[in-house]
Amino acid sequence: MKVGILGGGQLAQMMALKAHELGIKPYVLSSDKNDPAAQVTPFWIKGDIQKLSDLTKFLKKTDIVTFENEFVPTNSLIKAMRKTKTPVRPHPRIIAKLQDRWFQKQLLKKYNIPTSPFFKIDNKKQTLKAFEIFNGRMVLKKRLFGYDGKGTFIVTNIKQIPREKNLIAEKFVPFKRELALILAVGKNQIISLPLVETFQKDFRCYWVKGPVSHPKINTLTKKLKTFLRKIKYQGVIAFEIFETPTELLVNEIAPRVHNSGHYSLDALSKDQFSLHLQAVMGKRLQSPKTVCKGFAMLNLLGKKERSKKWKKIEEVYLHDYGKKLLKKGRKMGHLNSCANSSKKALEKLFRAEKYFQS
Repeated sequence: MKVGILGGGQLAQMMALKAHELGIKPYVLSSDKNDPAAQVTPFWIKGDIQKLSDLTKFLKKTDIVTFENEFVPTNSLIKAMRKTKTPVRPHPRIIAKLQDRWFQKQLLKKYNIPTSPFFKIDNKKQTLKAFEIFNGRMVLKKRLFGYDGKGTFIVTNIKQIPREKNLIAEKFVPFKRELALILAVGKNQIISLPLVETFQKDFRCYWVKGPVSHPKINTLTKKLKTFLRKIKYQGVIAFEIFETPTELLVNEIAPRVHNSGHYSLDALSKDQFSLHLQAVMGKRLQSPKTVCKGFAMLNLLGKKERSKKWKKIEEVYLHDYGKKLLKKGRKMGHLNSCANSSKKALEKLFRAEKYFQS
């Protein structure tokens, strides 16, 4: 089986590595031979995922195609699918909705999934109206291409309103914790990974720990599964959740493998990347089991790299993405850990992190 992956970043890299373990040939389409995913497969193909001609050539070489992030040219992908008859999963028609935060919110509302109040913003007048309705405290988000805090603006003063177009305005949510839930959707089954807590630093995921619990997660999960069946989703999908004093609110949807699931590489019997590949191929999925009582993941961000002083710490696992260029805030790799509790697992990672200071 030849599985194509659009994109060459770390998510594609980890997917390609797991493809090798599953006996799958991972074909990668990206622009640079030094991309993380290009480094781990002999089936790298140079190309631009925004070009229909490159997409069509790539699809012809593969049996099925998926992607590492949702910012793919859905119209071009649909045209390439028609020309080549190669399936792309999740289907680009679904991704066209989920990659746009306005349509995301509309879908959550349609399927009765709790989320924060929101408005579509097309002009300054609407922005000012939303600011008034939300009592002078709101979050503005770009509808497309927002990630790791890019395109997200917390507004508490009119002067902070950005000169951006195609936005949505959301009520600011004073949450207790940020949680994340990953579901893997096969042909006729949906399985859940453990609920986890996440912590952001400068809008980027800094650490994840789990498993955690919440009395309302089962009710929310049932609604999410109904939603995924209705839209005929296939693959792994992540839901970012705000825990408030009274409820769980879905903040955003990431229709792909997700940073909050990286711990699964070492803490579960089946990781999110293997599950995604098996799901898009239509294989039977097995519910993963935790291999430790508590686990944690910590991103190696910004100007941090592996030090010569690195020493092995028991049950701490390094995942180096092999990126050539260091940038402030860039995800260069991550650490996973296992312990008797999530608290102890995270403490291990904080101790280990100092060995990566440049």
